[in-house]
Amino acid sequence: MKLFMHKISVWIILLSEKQVNIWDKIIYALKLLATLGPIIALLEALRIWFQDNQTFIGGVLVALLLNMGIGMWYHKRASTFSWSAFFKGNIKMFCGVMLVYILLELLRSAAGNTIISDAFKMIVQTTTMLWPVSKSLKNIYIIYEKKFPPAFIMERLYNFEKTGNLKQLFDSDLDNANK
Repeated sequence: MKLFMHKISVWIILLSEKQVNIWDKIIYALKLLATLGPIIALLEALRIWFQDNQTFIGGVLVALLLNMGIGMWYHKRASTFSWSAFFKGNIKMFCGVMLVYILLELLRSAAGNTIISDAFKMIVQTTTMLWPVSKSLKNIYIIYEKKFPPAFIMERLYNFEKTGNLKQLFDSDLDNANK
């Protein structure tokens, strides 16, 4: 990276140098554009992606932060808290959540903009949020001696982790009673 930045700064200096002829300046300008073009395109694609997924990314970050707090509460209460394990576990979870999301999002984007890819996007986002959210809910469930959240919610959560059936996770009992 240092060499890359050094090349860019040399090309900029050569472009502004008065003793360099115009043809060499054109070559340096083209090299600079060729080098920065892919970086600019990538940053623009990331900006557009972030704007489209801003709510989801915010939700993931809140879920990760809440998981940190609830995990600390759970382990302090169980007298098993360790700062080393706390940081290792949360860094591992953060990296895991981001890597899985990026990989699944790449897979989804290969399908283009279709109804199927939109449904898959919903599954990808739910799956990504599931790890920190389910871990937090499980800790709360244990802290509150299996009284809260209600057992039926926890059963649906455990079933979703096994089957991946998004409809079953979010269907209300009223929907099932009307069928």
